[in-house]
Amino acid sequence: MKDIELKRINIRIPAYIQDYYKAQGEKYSVPYTNYIAMVLTQIYEKEEEKGLVQEFNQIMKQMKEMSGNITAEEMMIQLQQMKEIVKELEDKTPTK
Repeated sequence: MKDIELKRINIRIPAYIQDYYKAQGEKYSVPYTNYIAMVLTQIYEKEEEKGLVQEFNQIMKQMKEMSGNITAEEMMIQLQQMKEIVKELEDKTPTK
């Protein structure tokens, strides 16, 4: 789990950038430092999302390589068949 403790940071930015973020903060009636924090958080979340999408795409490629050229429907049919085989084996196996 990620640490959600809030941290204070000091950054040096040109005055025109500070003025821009002050104006943006005023549009939303929040202090400009809160607006900057929101923007930084959004950038972080977008980067995390990109990483997750890349990871998902990699997993999908690996699944496709392992299963060959198979559709999701065919995969579901095969999965159902495997479930039926396992159930039959369980039914045949005597229990104590």
